[in-house]
Amino acid sequence: MKMETKMKREHLAGLLILLLLSAANAHAGCIGDVTGTEYGCGDTVIESCTFDGDLNCSTKHGLIIGADGIVIDGNGYAITTGAHGDEEGIHNDGCDRVTIKNLRISGFCFGIYWRDADNGNIMDNSIDYHQGSGIWLFASSCNNITRNSIDYSDSGQGIFLSSAANRNTIRDNEIMTVTGRGVNIDGSNENELRDNRVCGNARGDVVVESGSGNMGSNNTCEIAKGYSDSDSSPCTHSCPSCEIRSAGGSKDKEGRGKPTCGCVSVRDSSTIFAYGDTVTESCMFNCNLSYQSGHGLVIGADNIVIDGNGYTLDGITPGGCSGLGIQRSGIFNHGYDGVTVKNLEITNFCNGIYLRGDEITGDVVNNNTIDNCEIHHNGNDLEDTATHGIKMHYVYKSTISNNLVHHNKGKGTSCENGGNGIFLNAGDHNLMVNNTVCDNTKAGIFTRMKPRYNNVTSNRVTGNGQGGIVLRCKLSSLFTIENNIVTDNKGPGIYVGGPGNTLRYNTATDNKNGSTYGDDASIANGIRISREADNTTLIENNVTGNDDTDVYVKKGLTGIAGSNNTYQSTLNYEDYSRDGQGVRGKKVVGRTESVNSFRSGTELPAVKVTPIMATLIVVVLLIFVVFGYSRKK
Repeated sequence: MKMETKMKREHLAGLLILLLLSAANAHAGCIGDVTGTEYGCGDTVIESCTFDGDLNCSTKHGLIIGADGIVIDGNGYAITTGAHGDEEGIHNDGCDRVTIKNLRISGFCFGIYWRDADNGNIMDNSIDYHQGSGIWLFASSCNNITRNSIDYSDSGQGIFLSSAANRNTIRDNEIMTVTGRGVNIDGSNENELRDNRVCGNARGDVVVESGSGNMGSNNTCEIAKGYSDSDSSPCTHSCPSCEIRSAGGSKDKEGRGKPTCGCVSVRDSSTIFAYGDTVTESCMFNCNLSYQSGHGLVIGADNIVIDGNGYTLDGITPGGCSGLGIQRSGIFNHGYDGVTVKNLEITNFCNGIYLRGDEITGDVVNNNTIDNCEIHHNGNDLEDTATHGIKMHYVYKSTISNNLVHHNKGKGTSCENGGNGIFLNAGDHNLMVNNTVCDNTKAGIFTRMKPRYNNVTSNRVTGNGQGGIVLRCKLSSLFTIENNIVTDNKGPGIYVGGPGNTLRYNTATDNKNGSTYGDDASIANGIRISREADNTTLIENNVTGNDDTDVYVKKGLTGIAGSNNTYQSTLNYEDYSRDGQGVRGKKVVGRTESVNSFRSGTELPAVKVTPIMATLIVVVLLIFVVFGYSRKK
């Protein structure tokens, strides 16, 4: 009897160990409420089930809905994937009255996808997705989407209703995709949005592309297109600025947005500067940053480097840029020295980069560098602006190099008004070198307000609307402008308004009439020396093929000298040697000045005649005349 009892105890112990081992080795899944079936990645669920652990899937679908009226209860667990194709966390094609709740869904292209599925509930889920949609209802009607949190994505839509997804209710959701759209309604009608917080979605918080009767109340958003709450405002409440600027999908202990995308500190990788932040240490971008309001990044310390790492800082749309104050800028630096911005694309702000010093307080900007950036499509021309690609106020000893600056807009005729590619308002000893500056509304490179000792070297400046290189101020002085290619601009290739400047080795050709501006800085000369530009020196410039006079000098200016320039036409200018003795230019003879020696059209070769040679010719002719006269007598 004792032996039998002992054997039974050992048998029970063995069974208990097997059960424990079995439990330890079980795969987590969604456990069927009726059959106890464990539904895993890629399975079709035909009964209500409850998760008992996290699922990490490599299948196209996480779970597939296979019956009407079932409930998937995540029980706080997660279904995730590391793939980046067209995977779907929950796939429902044609099943009605389905509920998905309490589930975390992460990494799928589409978090929850319903097609022809009506009268269901999607509630209390947390979703971050790859690039499709957090929740997509396709031709699915009368569903409730309630209390979901939809977080960071690469693009796409937080909630997408399309193709006759009608009469759905979207309520009490929090949606912040950062780079995508929050709620997007397309071809769908009579959907209701209530009490949602939809902030920080760069391509629109609530966007109705098409459909009728889509309305709601008490929502919080910043960018609404084609939608208004019932009180006639886009949304009843505006987004707090901290939520607008948040750039990350993870959350800290208090549940606040913690950036994962931005400019990562080179000192401490846990410090990430998101859109709108003030940067206080050197950092490198790890993603594109975008939003529709405020500065992109604000400089907050001396001697830091912002490395764009090839990424883009996108303002989405410039917005209102009128007036002469501090306009919205991609990078805004108010008074900090030793700052470098490099390898960054900046677009859709009022100003691409704004370096702002202050002469009155003495807080000028020194020793900044902007290198290898593409700065384009900033500013607008809706009303008078002061918007520019690179805007510099009281900037000294700085370098603007190797940048592509194009299609920046502005409007207005004053010297301060916008539309220049590179704009300098006061500042000495700056270097602008190896930039390509093209197709800007106003000038390519424009200076005013007494700048001195600046060097403009080896730039390509083409296709701009009011000249190529324009030293507009009558006190823009002591510049060196050399080795630039300045062609096909409307207006002058190079305009000089101040004294003591040197222009050498430049190509200023084929500049055109047709500028919309009307002052003398809009006339299509190759080089125009105007205003008070005394003592200007021109050396070996190629100035041909311009619609107006190639080299123009305002009458009455003094000290204008040059040598070895190539031109077809001039006004008040001829090349002279340094000692003032004789023309030394390489003037190109126009066709109407050609002399043909034969009817066949063969031209006489050009002959250079010095004063000594001319004297000898005259003496020889006199000898022949005297000799002929004496023979006749």
